[in-house]
Amino acid sequence: MSEDEMKLKKYDVALATRNFEIELFWKRSVFFWGFIASAFVGYATVAKDSPVLAFALACFGFVCSIAWSLVNRGSKYWQENWESIVANIEDEITGELFKYRAPQQKKGTWLTSRQFSVSKVTIALSDFTCLIWFAFMLYHLIKQVQLPLCLQGSLLVVSFFFLTIIFVIFMVVFGRSSDA
Repeated sequence: MSEDEMKLKKYDVALATRNFEIELFWKRSVFFWGFIASAFVGYATVAKDSPVLAFALACFGFVCSIAWSLVNRGSKYWQENWESIVANIEDEITGELFKYRAPQQKKGTWLTSRQFSVSKVTIALSDFTCLIWFAFMLYHLIKQVQLPLCLQGSLLVVSFFFLTIIFVIFMVVFGRSSDA
């Protein structure tokens, strides 16, 4: 095998593996969505009548969401690993095919395209899902501690509101593609 054929083979393998990692990212997400969605349905079904079971489901949802978040990060790592290998080889094979970025069209509307990383936004969503489950667990813990009723709801609602706003801001700021 000639040196050029070897480079082309390396490029093909790296590109195929990168694409495989992207495919696995979504397959893994669907796997976790099944557990998390089931936990949400179960939680909503029993929350009022069985607080202990609701707390157990919140813990299960939290664990599944943490696992999803970690798996998302692992998938993103391997995707970026193979993208860097492709980038190192591509100049000699295709030129700067994957390095080229078309300039963003400035149309001035909120519906125009933006350079957001789909995987980073998905990671942010998985983190936010963790926060929701954490809030459910906290709610049940607060109820067990027997804080005055006026503090229970108010504290949780205000905390959850501010955490949500802060999280969305972080998602918008840090969810952009690395080359944006």
